[in-house]
Amino acid sequence: MRRSWRTGTIGGLSVVAVAALITVLTACGSSSNSSKSTSTTTSTTSTSSNASTSTTSGGGGATTSACSASDLAIGLNTNGSGAAGSVYYTLKFTNTSGHSCTIGGYPGVSGVNSSGVQLGSAAGRDATTAAKTLTLASGATATSTLQITDVGNFSASACDPTTAAGLRVYAPNQTSSTRITYSFQACGKAGPVYLHVTPLVLSGSGGGGGVVTTAACTTSDLAVRVGTNGGGAAGSIYYPLNFTNRAGHTCTLVGFPGVSAISASGAQLGSAAGRDTTTAAKTVTLTTGGTASSTLQVAEVGNYPTATCQPTTAAGLRVYVPNQTTSVNVTFSFQACAKAGPVYLHVTAVV
Repeated sequence: MRRSWRTGTIGGLSVVAVAALITVLTACGSSSNSSKSTSTTTSTTSTSSNASTSTTSGGGGATTSACSASDLAIGLNTNGSGAAGSVYYTLKFTNTSGHSCTIGGYPGVSGVNSSGVQLGSAAGRDATTAAKTLTLASGATATSTLQITDVGNFSASACDPTTAAGLRVYAPNQTSSTRITYSFQACGKAGPVYLHVTPLVLSGSGGGGGVVTTAACTTSDLAVRVGTNGGGAAGSIYYPLNFTNRAGHTCTLVGFPGVSAISASGAQLGSAAGRDTTTAAKTVTLTTGGTASSTLQVAEVGNYPTATCQPTTAAGLRVYVPNQTTSVNVTFSFQACAKAGPVYLHVTAVV
């Protein structure tokens, strides 16, 4: 991905902004950040700033490459255990490549029918356990617990009970999936969240020397800011979205932030940001004061039919740190679509 940089000054602060022609890719399916959490809340509100996109200030820098979908064998232990109206299963992610790679956060999971069509809502996130970045040596295994709720807990009209033929599973921060054949009772209608997943942990029985490394950066660890002096290209403007470690300890980031436009009242405007997968996700280790960044592409809403987009002025952005379930609201005025449909925002993986 080619990027050009320019420097300007607003209010006496030096700014660096990104201008890039990024391939616009629509976010696919139930990728790891696509499922909605039942525990999502909104945390602190930050103001926008003309911040630099440096990834090395304070010692931040990319380390081991993230595990790609092709690096991993994904399986399901079908010997589940039951409790409180649910059955719990173990999803396994084994590094079958010849090199070490990192993995962390939540897999994306949904039930599918025999044709591969998604059944109901994608899995929610169980945030009881904090996400950690894991380094998997070749042959090592990471696991996530999959909770399948008895669909009889939901009203028949809201759920539309049916039999799933299997699961579609995305490794964290990846956009290609694995189909696992397994029959279970599912909801045919979107709405009830009958699946939940935990963040990945190191398997106690996995061989190969997998090692838990630095804890993942939480929302409270980071200051989130957008550089407002964007650079334009091909009907879009590109802005740096910066994540600065303000905690007193080192932490890691990997993957894509979750981003959507919001109104002055905090309501989401239109569709959430899609993912630009031109650059592969890498684990970034941030010491205190270190900054990682993602490029935010804001497409000109005039590119879309008025009836489809319903142009309006956004008051800011709702930003989720990669693999976290609490958000930060960032004040930032720009033209947005009020209607869901057009994907007028895209983000890159943090670097």
